[in-house]
Amino acid sequence: MRWWRVGWVGMGLLSLAAIAHAQVPIPAIPAREVQVNRLLDAYWLAGRIVQLLLPLVLLCSGYGARLCRGLSAWVRGSRFLTEGLFGSAYVLLGALVSLPIDYGRHYLLPKSLGWLGDETRGQWLAGQLLGLLPWLVAAMLLLWVPYALMRRSPRRWWLWATLAVIPVTVFFLIVQPLWIKPLSAQYEPLADGSLRASIDALAARCGLVHVPVVVGGNDTAVYGLGPTARIFLQQDLASTETPGQIRFTVAHELKHYVLADNWKLLPIIALLALAGFWLTYRIGGHATRRLHRRFGFARMDDPASLPLLVLCMTVLWLAVTPAFLAYNRYIEREADRFGLELSHENEAAARLFASWAGEGTDWVQPDRFALAFFYTHPSIAERMRMANDYHPWLEGKPLRYAGSCER
Repeated sequence: MRWWRVGWVGMGLLSLAAIAHAQVPIPAIPAREVQVNRLLDAYWLAGRIVQLLLPLVLLCSGYGARLCRGLSAWVRGSRFLTEGLFGSAYVLLGALVSLPIDYGRHYLLPKSLGWLGDETRGQWLAGQLLGLLPWLVAAMLLLWVPYALMRRSPRRWWLWATLAVIPVTVFFLIVQPLWIKPLSAQYEPLADGSLRASIDALAARCGLVHVPVVVGGNDTAVYGLGPTARIFLQQDLASTETPGQIRFTVAHELKHYVLADNWKLLPIIALLALAGFWLTYRIGGHATRRLHRRFGFARMDDPASLPLLVLCMTVLWLAVTPAFLAYNRYIEREADRFGLELSHENEAAARLFASWAGEGTDWVQPDRFALAFFYTHPSIAERMRMANDYHPWLEGKPLRYAGSCER
């Protein structure tokens, strides 16, 4: 074949590729999105102010120490019960003072936008109560650990407490899909034969014989570690997504499963725990020595110091939130890339993202404040740009995840 014919053939193939991956236009940012974004920013700020004010009020008024003393007298001085009950009381008090903000942010606003369907106020409140159960159980069963370490090793407790956090976190991540997720919804093994076959075909290309998949609830994600890791698909996935979109969604989640993204949480949690406990040891200890009369306790190993520990941890979390969420968005962005490389469903993915904007369940382009402090995924605009433009298999370029799955 002559060189000019080769050129025409190449141009023809490129034209076919362009047609196959037609650009899906990014939706314009509606005026309502800008208004709701500002309202969400305000709700977030109000929630963080409450989180900071509650421990400050309990500390500076001495009410926290008095409540702790009252609970201690009720259980006849039992340290374990005092620490557990005071921690549980703090969880309940925090939920109570945050309830008006949470009600507006997570019920009234979504209800006005049509995001909650026919969920009633009572159902929403029941869900909030169920969400408190793991925290109450953790307070009763685990809060004694840092205080026991404070008493045994006043100068190094922050290090030993960090080491204790690691197995607890592993245990939580392992049992999350078995015990914690079922509290909020009913989950069943995937029964759709065609969908099961499609998932198995994708998984086989990644060297997996069988991937556990359950259906239920309203989110799609990977939960669990090791033998309990499984893909959770939302209940109405088949009715809200086309077959191509489902293939992309499953391929996206397979990245989290194949590359064990949940394990990446462990070093992050360990570093945050280390920084938080050390901050409490240094700043909390200094504040206790200077303000013990106002606080109502003179030692950090007193259970009444819980609001001070919470305050230090909250300040640290607020400081690192932008970096943590930026990393989380990177993980999700790479899951999109992995999903496109595995499924080649570029147009389906772009239309899926665009549909979220049309339904009002996600933002085309959040403001910078939202991205920094509470946005866990890339914006719709960014995800659509990747879906439209990322197809290196058509351009003869190497794939980033070529070593993880067959393409």
